[in-house]
Amino acid sequence: MASEWCEEKLSELSNEDTRIPVLKEMKDFLTTIPREEMTRTANSLQLPVVFDCLNDSNSEQVDLACEVLTLCMTNLNLGESTNKYGVFLERALNHPFPGVKLMALNEIKRNIENEDILVDLCKRESLLINVIRCVGDGDLGVAKMAAEVVQEVGLSAAGIKQLTSVEVLKALHGVMGINEIVRFRVYEFLIHISVQSEVNFDLLKSTGLFPQILSELDNNDILLRLNVVELLSQLGLTKHGYGYLELNDTLKKLALMLDGDDLITVQLCEPGILKFFGNMAHWKPMELLSKYPNLYQRMFTNLDSTDFTIVGVSVETLGHIGLSNDGKVALDSTGASMDNAIRSISKSLPSMPSEVKVRGLQCLENLLQLLEPNNQIMSITHKWYSLLDNTPMDFIWNYAKNPFSELRLGGFGVLRGIAGQPWGQEAIKNYPGLVEFLLDRSVETIKECKEAKYAIVELLARSDVFDPGTLKKLHAFVKEGPFYVRAVTEVAIEGND
Repeated sequence: MASEWCEEKLSELSNEDTRIPVLKEMKDFLTTIPREEMTRTANSLQLPVVFDCLNDSNSEQVDLACEVLTLCMTNLNLGESTNKYGVFLERALNHPFPGVKLMALNEIKRNIENEDILVDLCKRESLLINVIRCVGDGDLGVAKMAAEVVQEVGLSAAGIKQLTSVEVLKALHGVMGINEIVRFRVYEFLIHISVQSEVNFDLLKSTGLFPQILSELDNNDILLRLNVVELLSQLGLTKHGYGYLELNDTLKKLALMLDGDDLITVQLCEPGILKFFGNMAHWKPMELLSKYPNLYQRMFTNLDSTDFTIVGVSVETLGHIGLSNDGKVALDSTGASMDNAIRSISKSLPSMPSEVKVRGLQCLENLLQLLEPNNQIMSITHKWYSLLDNTPMDFIWNYAKNPFSELRLGGFGVLRGIAGQPWGQEAIKNYPGLVEFLLDRSVETIKECKEAKYAIVELLARSDVFDPGTLKKLHAFVKEGPFYVRAVTEVAIEGND
């Protein structure tokens, strides 16, 4: 019934004068029929005549045609629209109206979620080239959606090969020449694809695109430079990215930038450069300490800054470097500088804005936790714990019982950091009321806090510092899980009237 009605309406679209009312009727009808019937109808209809309605300057007609096409194609099985209407979708990518391009891009993106269809689409070079051209579109919505499609394609084995083919690279270079905004948009998806695997990175590196990204560090546009530093920082999170950036003396160039006379450049770029430094130092902390001691010192000095933005980035960087055992050794080798850094964070934390407090607590959690058992590292974490305050557990306790959940979670994080180490377990055991607080389920109402508490108790339950009675309670808590609710039984007693 619905299919026959729609087929009749499709035949009426040949009359240009009645297209708008017919498309309106179709749109209204298709939005009201049940989903199962919509699917059957969409599969039975021939949509080229609706695509033909896009070839018009009347925006109302074009918008209606887009809506009808979207309703129909999204109810087709994956691969059907790109197989049956691939030519029409490709033509839509060159339409002057942004809405038409978005309709086509959305449908292509929906289909490439299926790997087999993505492989098939990668064989259609002209389609991919037209998607890439949309990355340089003047409409931001179109450009962003096109970039998402290209990124999705590049994350597949077939897609990355197609993306590095001669003709597709020509198209990429073409859109990169439009302006700096488009060029950076391309950099974004190239970096995102590269961080996913070393294979992806090596293929993209072979195209010669990365030297162009690195050259942007000399660009006169400070904001572009800042954004490129942020992108390269993401690449530095990977081992293959670290190797490439270090080979090209990228950090050396950035360190020199911080020593420059242009104070505005330094002020704008320093947070990004420090983040970049932290990502790089995470992999080889001792090597970078010997090469760039000034960057370590700058990070330490920033902890006493009145600029909370730079304080936040610095504590984040410190925590990222100090998460690993090697990072802890490197930081501890700086002697008084690191000791003073711990004191500075704990002393300044109460006066920091909430967001920076949270980052500060996360930093302390990273510094105090032990990822791999090691007596040397355990002595370092114990020393750093003792530098928090004259009574370190009071300091942690103040945050663990804070009424604001984000700070409470931060306090729990620090407790979790020390709960996996014998000295930390002793400190928790000896602090009055702390074990009882951790075992009290009635205090926590937020899921994340319940999970955080459970993680601490789980670590304590493996300890041998507690008496048998306490251990029994800890084991029972763990067995019951993080969200256990004790049932309350009420007994009604009938009294005499």
